[in-house]
Amino acid sequence: MSKVILCTTKEASHPFIFLNTKMEVNNYEELCFYIYNNTVLISKSSLSDKLFDWIRDEIGMPELAAKLVALSNKTLFAQDLLVEILNAGDYYEPEEIKTYVEAWQKYRKLSASQRKKLKADGYLGYRRYIKAASIYDDIIENRSELLDRNFMGNVYHNRAVAAANNLDVEDAKAYFLKAYELNNNEESLKGYFMVFASQNDSITIKQEMRKYELDDNNFENLMLEIGDANDDVREMTIYSMLQRAIYNRMNKDMIDYDKRMDIILGQLKDEFREQAI
Repeated sequence: MSKVILCTTKEASHPFIFLNTKMEVNNYEELCFYIYNNTVLISKSSLSDKLFDWIRDEIGMPELAAKLVALSNKTLFAQDLLVEILNAGDYYEPEEIKTYVEAWQKYRKLSASQRKKLKADGYLGYRRYIKAASIYDDIIENRSELLDRNFMGNVYHNRAVAAANNLDVEDAKAYFLKAYELNNNEESLKGYFMVFASQNDSITIKQEMRKYELDDNNFENLMLEIGDANDDVREMTIYSMLQRAIYNRMNKDMIDYDKRMDIILGQLKDEFREQAI
């Protein structure tokens, strides 16, 4: 959760867990916040008796639970149930719920590829890299000529981020370069060099940079950016941890390099295990 949530309703003795993101909610307010910010990741199948029972028994809202059970048999859309939940309390103001409904109406008018990208981006934000990657791959494999270059460039960029976080470095480099070719976004080129630096020494990196008309100042800026991570390494994404490890190696700090790589490999195993569920 990314903001302070003032909770005035009953606290559940057991959280409800959204299995596809592994996020836990402990009360009505947290449920509303999750719904409001993650609608594209909530399918109708996930709004089941398990959730309705939790609403009734754990957070003490039997009337809402009964309404949801009745409505679930009548509607095809998960969002009709979600709006019912948002309207059941006071966490969001009526104008905020109206904005939510309008945003969802606009979402329904998007192309299939645009909707898929929003879903994949959501999984990427929750570090569900395998799920995100599979959706980006589906967009790429079934791309329409109607999709513009910037859109596809952004798809390739985010696919590269997913690959980098799974340490699929060859795929990450290829996707970052394809993204840069399509959208000419310097962030994609920078992403390519971030990954390239994990496999090569400084001389090779400089030589590669010159192919893209980048000079030694760009190299120094790249190294500074890689080394400028002040967060605790265990709170970073795997990709960020890898960048920090690269900095250690470039500065011949092999003790910290080995330590960070051990953490990376351990976390990578844990995340693969979780995402396989």
